[in-house]
Amino acid sequence: MDLSVGIKLFNNHDFFSAHDFFENMWMNSDKVNKLFLQGMVQVSVGSYHAVCGNYNGAESQYKKALIKLSKFSSNFCEINVEFLINNIKLMLEEINKVKTKKKTVIDLNLLPTIKQI
Repeated sequence: MDLSVGIKLFNNHDFFSAHDFFENMWMNSDKVNKLFLQGMVQVSVGSYHAVCGNYNGAESQYKKALIKLSKFSSNFCEINVEFLINNIKLMLEEINKVKTKKKTVIDLNLLPTIKQI
């Protein structure tokens, strides 16, 4: 399964297109990869929401992505899943700072990144 196009879109912060790519892969995947790809869709949607300032939507999608992605080995489909999960957790902490009024906006430099192995 070649996810390089989706990874490039995601890492270039084209989260809407990354979502479309991963969703297409998800709809056409076998049962083994479906859950992983659904997590990739959700992290893409969460990042899109974060950029647009919809922090509740971002938080919801990131949490759903964490549940799914945490079921996979630290290196799955040539992706450093552990690194991605840690990035998502940092964004959730950042969103929490906004929700608790410790900050007014999130630091977009903390948006998750996908590392290939």
